[in-house]
Amino acid sequence: MISAMVGDLTKVEGVEYICNAANGIGPMGGGVAAAIRRAGGRVIEEEAIRVCQAQDPQPGDLYVTGAGSLPFRGVIHLVTMKQPAGATSYEIVRSCLERLVAHCREHGIKKVALPALGTGVGRLDKARVARLFREVLAPVEDVEFVVVDIDESFIQMVDSY
Repeated sequence: MISAMVGDLTKVEGVEYICNAANGIGPMGGGVAAAIRRAGGRVIEEEAIRVCQAQDPQPGDLYVTGAGSLPFRGVIHLVTMKQPAGATSYEIVRSCLERLVAHCREHGIKKVALPALGTGVGRLDKARVARLFREVLAPVEDVEFVVVDIDESFIQMVDSY
């Protein structure tokens, strides 16, 4: 199940986890990551750095941290690039989405919010990413995915495919 809304990912109500478009080393310096850090506290970034040092996640992987002062069970960091502001691809975004589905099922997560992966510093085409979101997430019946972004055109694309 997939729905989409214009808004602030850190203020979504009724979800267990929010997702971060993350790098694989932990710093949360820009875009969605910076918004999560500002809203939930630097403790999220500090934990992300520790987890990355221990696990060395690669593009397409995910890792989980606490949510700091945010009202969620945690933050699922979807590794869209290894280095901050690095390169990504549609294949990496697909891998992140597939791993997110598997992680939610494995851990009994029923509702999660996520941003437009790869469309910021990753510079991927929003229409192609919206189609990927629909293709991977829409057929899932046991988890609800809420796509949240400030870009109304992206939200309309997710809704229309």
